[in-house]
Amino acid sequence: MQRIFKSMLMKSICNFYLKILGTLLLCSQMMNAQQVYTVVSGGLYYPGGVTNDGAVSMNRGNEVYYWNPTNGLIQIGTANNGVNLAGKSLISQDGSKIVAGVTNSGTNVNEVSVYDVSTATWTHLGGPGNVLDGSISTPWGMNPDGNIIVGLGWFGAFPHAIKWTPTDGWTDMGSTLPGNGSRANVVNDDGTIIAGWQDNVFLREAVRWVNGVQAYLTDTDGNHINEPSGISADGKTIVGYNDTDLSAYVWNETTGYQAITHPNTSSNFRGGSTAVSADGKTVIGYYRSPFGIPVGGEGFIWTQETGRIELNQYVESLGIDTQGIKFGLPLAISRDGTKIAGAGIQSGVPTTFMIDLSGTMATQNANIKKLSIYPNPVKDVLNITGFNKLENIEIFNMAGQRVKSPATSDKINVSELSKGTYILRLTADGKKQNIKLIKE
Repeated sequence: MQRIFKSMLMKSICNFYLKILGTLLLCSQMMNAQQVYTVVSGGLYYPGGVTNDGAVSMNRGNEVYYWNPTNGLIQIGTANNGVNLAGKSLISQDGSKIVAGVTNSGTNVNEVSVYDVSTATWTHLGGPGNVLDGSISTPWGMNPDGNIIVGLGWFGAFPHAIKWTPTDGWTDMGSTLPGNGSRANVVNDDGTIIAGWQDNVFLREAVRWVNGVQAYLTDTDGNHINEPSGISADGKTIVGYNDTDLSAYVWNETTGYQAITHPNTSSNFRGGSTAVSADGKTVIGYYRSPFGIPVGGEGFIWTQETGRIELNQYVESLGIDTQGIKFGLPLAISRDGTKIAGAGIQSGVPTTFMIDLSGTMATQNANIKKLSIYPNPVKDVLNITGFNKLENIEIFNMAGQRVKSPATSDKINVSELSKGTYILRLTADGKKQNIKLIKE
């Protein structure tokens, strides 16, 4: 009887400590999840995709790499035929496939190829057109399961948007302007909507193919906007950059074009959106000088509720140590919006990073407010968001003359203003802020 009692006591004590240990491990995992990873320090590596679990695919020069928090950095392929590696290195949502434009050793041609992570083998997919300068096809976009790939193929001397599926193989999506090129940059989950660009003499104008039919994307005035770089799961939200207003943008099928503005925007400081979460609600991108190194700019994160927030400021506001990294060029965001991968600078050295926001993003977004306006450019009604108390509004022309002092409301009718650039001076929550406003 005494032995049984001792055995039961020991088992109870053991279970008690196992529960404590399990709780400690869970807490440790939660703390470790909310951090910044220095994926590579030294050299410029450009992430093309990141999964919800934090696995990253990336290019460096003519090399293709795979990284995850457990195994670190692994080189998996090269373009070694003397032709530069082009396009993006993309990763499927489950992390099992990586797509890149590597060299097929059998043909010595660079082509869209699929890497199986479990077997560490490449399958080359060729292309629908001809070989030009050692390349036949280049990948730029992929759906979550890796069964739809879009990009660029060569037809004579001109690039065309192309699409690949296991069932249909390659499809030439063509160019609607003879003698001009096109490219498919991104694809939605089911492949029914693809976005990219169509050359029109000197400009890459944004287009969207819906079930194979191409249509241009425009701003609120009907002007063509420029190259897309990200798409939501349903294909209704597309992000990119626009040369007309030098801004990052988000375009939505219902609400139309919206510039993600920066108060310092100029010909020497311009921006672009690089990626969007699957629900279309979280956008990342950059603002930087076109003359400096790509990673030397200012990365941002944007939602409709918070507006544009500098990425370093956002991460620090969540209580996460930035490891001294300046997040200059965020390039990829996971479908759930909790992982961001990109390139930046750490102690003056180029660095590749992966930010893990797990467990913080959903709760903190509601508490972070950034004063912002939309749409900008505006025709009639301007919306103001990101404040607790709006105290004063004034609008000045570029000569410094006050032209309007509207009532303090989160909606301002500016329809009577002449077309041009103004300064919107807002006082909210005890702070003053000037925002450049463009009236259409």
